[in-house]
Amino acid sequence: MSDSTECSLKIRQSNDLVNSSYHLSVAEMRLVFHLISRISPDDKEFLSYEFSAAELGQMMRDRTLTYPEAEAITLRLWRREIHIQEGDWKGSYRWVINAERNKQTGLIRVSLDPKLKPFLLNLYQWTQARMEQICSLSSGYAVRIYLWASKVRNQSQRTWEISIDELRGKLEIPVEEYVRFSSLNQRVLREPIEEINTHTDLKLSYQVLRKGRTPYAIRFTIIDGKPTATGTGELVHAEKIKRIKQKKCAVSRRKPNDLNLLSEPKEISEEERAAALEQIRHAKQVISKLKPYAN
Repeated sequence: MSDSTECSLKIRQSNDLVNSSYHLSVAEMRLVFHLISRISPDDKEFLSYEFSAAELGQMMRDRTLTYPEAEAITLRLWRREIHIQEGDWKGSYRWVINAERNKQTGLIRVSLDPKLKPFLLNLYQWTQARMEQICSLSSGYAVRIYLWASKVRNQSQRTWEISIDELRGKLEIPVEEYVRFSSLNQRVLREPIEEINTHTDLKLSYQVLRKGRTPYAIRFTIIDGKPTATGTGELVHAEKIKRIKQKKCAVSRRKPNDLNLLSEPKEISEEERAAALEQIRHAKQVISKLKPYAN
């Protein structure tokens, strides 16, 4: 597969999957997103995919990838878990259900876990992004933040907040890592966002929210980036309904003349009313004195 074809592929996944908790290396992310990009909107089941180390290297943007390295990446992905919150229930799944290797042919075969079908097939809520954008990022944290931003980029309110505890949980950052907020701020926020702003079609900023001097949450804002085919079907529909309601409210607040309607009858005084009646009586008298029209 050529680089241009690879970059034209799109990743569509449910918002629950975007908001889930998992940790993948950049190589593992590119592999699993490549598998997801192969899903057709009409698919009812997941397919198995075979590829060589060279083909996997092309996905990884690493043309020197060897078969043992490709085998190691595939096995690590097979062991990775993903945790998805749905209402009161939190499910734990694997990304792929099998990781088969054939040293004779040099081929590797993998299949996405069928339990992920509700999050990847027949979607009502989804976030879409291009592989081109994902492959331009070399930080797993940058990829995750970019996907979160893609989820809200089509909304009128392109700002979202996440607590620091939730941020660590979604990215599955070990408790012993980045203990000082300054380290987390540098490696998980500042550097990834600089990478996003440099290499993707979005420009982000963020603000550290504090209680006193203690940071407790992060507020992200999309400061530049045109709406695209990303976003969610349900949220796009909600935005349309919201705009229709706004238009109706605006119409109801307009003046009658703005709507080309007749104005309300003007109230008149008794003197004006009497004068008008007198004019009518006078007109009747004039009319009664006129001679009939003769044929």
